[in-house]
Amino acid sequence: MRFFHIADLHLGKKLLGESLLEDQRDILEKVLLEIKKERPQGILIAGDIYDKSIPSGEAVVLFDSFLERLAEAGLDIFIISGNHDSPERLDFARNLLAKNKVHIAGGFKGELPHTVLCDERGELTVWQMPFIKPAALRPYFEESPETYEEAVQAVLRTAGIDSGKRNILLAHQYVVWQGEKPLPSDSEQLSLGGLEQVDASCFDAFDYVALGHIHRPQKIGRPEVRYAGSPLKYSFSEVHHKKAVTVVDIEEKGQVSLRKLPLSPLHEMAVLRGTMEELTGEAYREYRNGYYLSVVLTDEQPVEQPVERLREYFPGLLEFAIDNARTRERKESGLKTEQILLRTPRELFQEFYKKQNHVEMSPAENRILEEVLQRVGEHVL
Repeated sequence: MRFFHIADLHLGKKLLGESLLEDQRDILEKVLLEIKKERPQGILIAGDIYDKSIPSGEAVVLFDSFLERLAEAGLDIFIISGNHDSPERLDFARNLLAKNKVHIAGGFKGELPHTVLCDERGELTVWQMPFIKPAALRPYFEESPETYEEAVQAVLRTAGIDSGKRNILLAHQYVVWQGEKPLPSDSEQLSLGGLEQVDASCFDAFDYVALGHIHRPQKIGRPEVRYAGSPLKYSFSEVHHKKAVTVVDIEEKGQVSLRKLPLSPLHEMAVLRGTMEELTGEAYREYRNGYYLSVVLTDEQPVEQPVERLREYFPGLLEFAIDNARTRERKESGLKTEQILLRTPRELFQEFYKKQNHVEMSPAENRILEEVLQRVGEHVL
């Protein structure tokens, strides 16, 4: 039985203010073309369908069109929510859509949705675990899980999974392997502190785990626990990612083969670095069309209207910075990025408060800060 695995569509997302709707329409069309060639039985869409919990009308129309084309191709379609999605909105008309093989799990409602498929080798069950937070499980479990791993374990433990049969799981969580973390990028919404981590050993009962949340395609522990990655690059930190559709072929129990189908975007992404003379020369001609660009200008002497001049050569210029002796000196006089990343939000706010007010925060103010950080953490996680 063959499946396509994709995730993190983030429909409606903008890249530094630039709409990516046409890029997303183009990449979904390329997924559909691969479906015609490969003829999978199903597609696994592992969360973050939209970029916002209240998506734009254009994003909803685009996904609706994509679903219609998938249904016309006769696929079994499996969709779960991600941390960017609104579970309630994603669940709209889910029962009606299930009659047309569109299986949606927007929010956790006390049990793990699953669908049994059959082929000449017997049954294969596809389980759908929408993005879950420990707090969301309190109505369903006597002992409320405190960590994300405990939450996932509780949901799977009560699902009645027969590990002797073939099983696939869709999940949208931050999965690690024996403490080793996946390689992230700047475009993901990750929390601090590690409470959201779920060890891949939780998924031992599954022949394949279709993960969403991390935008770089990669395995976590064994090859069959895999992030498909996003179909497009959503930040310049992803410039070297190789985006692809993951093809999953499941034969007998325990026999899974994987391969990737590369996806070519409407606009590539690149980071250019050099002087104005170098950047506007022939060596960079290929980047003048078909690219979204981040440009770092290295001239030591001031350049008049650098952004305007560069945009004449590079219409896709989205990000601009200057790196020379003067800018480096200014950076060194302030708090370095590395220093910020090593500090907790609590420490950073306390330092900011002291600089603004010239006194330490009082115990009452620290208690208020603690409550705010907990609420923000629950919202992000």
